[in-house]
Amino acid sequence: MAIELELYRNIRRLYNEGRSQRQIARILGCSRKTVKKYCRGEVLHDTRGIVAREEPPLYVAMEKEILAMLQENKTLPKKQRRTAKDIWLGLKQQGFQVGESTVRRYVRNLDKRHPEAFVPLDFEPGEAMQVDWGDMKAWIGGVSTGVSVFVTILPYSYALYASVFPDKTNACFWDGHVRAFEFYGGVAKRCIYDNLRNAVASGWGTTAVKQEEFGKLEAHYGFASDFCNPASGWEKGGVENAVAIIRRIAFTPMPKVADFIELQQHVDACCLNYIETHKIRYRSASIKELWTIERKTLNPLPLMPLETAKTVTALVNSNLTVLLEGTRYSVPLDFVGKEVTLKVSPFKVAVWHRGQEIYVHNKALHKGEHQYIPDHYLDLLTRKPRAVKNALPLKKGVMPPELKEFLSRCKAKDKEEQLLQVLLLARSVDPDRLLWALHQANQTSPTYQLVCFYLKITTPADEDAIAAQPSITVKQSDLAEYDSLMGGEAKRD
Repeated sequence: MAIELELYRNIRRLYNEGRSQRQIARILGCSRKTVKKYCRGEVLHDTRGIVAREEPPLYVAMEKEILAMLQENKTLPKKQRRTAKDIWLGLKQQGFQVGESTVRRYVRNLDKRHPEAFVPLDFEPGEAMQVDWGDMKAWIGGVSTGVSVFVTILPYSYALYASVFPDKTNACFWDGHVRAFEFYGGVAKRCIYDNLRNAVASGWGTTAVKQEEFGKLEAHYGFASDFCNPASGWEKGGVENAVAIIRRIAFTPMPKVADFIELQQHVDACCLNYIETHKIRYRSASIKELWTIERKTLNPLPLMPLETAKTVTALVNSNLTVLLEGTRYSVPLDFVGKEVTLKVSPFKVAVWHRGQEIYVHNKALHKGEHQYIPDHYLDLLTRKPRAVKNALPLKKGVMPPELKEFLSRCKAKDKEEQLLQVLLLARSVDPDRLLWALHQANQTSPTYQLVCFYLKITTPADEDAIAAQPSITVKQSDLAEYDSLMGGEAKRD
């Protein structure tokens, strides 16, 4: 038990004056046991005794089993690790009669009592680049959209960079590397990964077996790969923090952009601003200063960047399309029935035939967003005019907003046929001039004849010339002079 500070002070004072324990007890009115405990200064006045509490054998055994399961969790992939509920069910199977909430509390307390220990790491300039994926959200085209963010960091300087993609496919993984290397202006000697399935075919850590395609990337850019052990985030703690930093500086609040191109521009600006302005606490120099040093130590980029697009072959169907991952992409009429090659990158689908590029589509972000190009169907529609009214490429094809607005604002019953005639004009009229005429016609109720009228009477160049002409100033006459003249005539009369 503890005693008051004043009593402790008096015990120590009287003892130092040479009084016996019996005398001190009598003077201060306390027990000799208390005097004996505190007189030599072996125990402070507010020290309380710790009473050892023995856990019941049942709980000791249960704790041992829980610790064993938690330890085994560290060797399993994240999605296969036992939750507190799984541990509770396992204990029940072993005969432990215990409630789920009790097990949850034990798991929580054991996690606090046995935190993961780690070794602080230090990196040399140009030694390593750490890599990881992050999941974030942005408003793209007015729609809340999930975004896969490929995050990299150079742990010496803490220079970071992120690329945004619609998913985590291998093409995005390869392309993320190429973009990061180009941003940093060179390649680190080794790249450090979690056990990402984009890179690892099987195993983990030192036993990881690499994907064959990943080996091509590794060889072309001349870096070595290190794979972390399961549940060892500290081995790449820099990029773990970098994912949180990117989320804070570029995705909080959710950015509002028109497309992925604008989103990438936004993320690029945020990364550059972070590098230019930030300094890590306890470091002697800023990120910008350290990155300037590190860039000189990176291995040079290869003279030719690696082609990251996935290549597949497809047969052009009779509806002028090829099917890729549940989405149709149209091709010109001449290639129906022929086998073509598709080069699929994160945002583009290029169609090739015998070494010649036929057409490049924007890659659909969602399955079923078919990419029909109306120009591919014009010749077929002129031969099959009865199909014009219900032609899907005219109703839902990929076209400039001016053409879509023409179709929605035109009141004529044959508006699809009129749109077809406008599209045919594009083969003989400058595209910018046609879009200008469409814009003018769309100000009212547009028709094909009205578009032709605007094409005939003027051009955008004429409009620019008129707008550029200096304004004409009209000088107002002084009417008082006329009054004086008229007054003079009246006098003569």
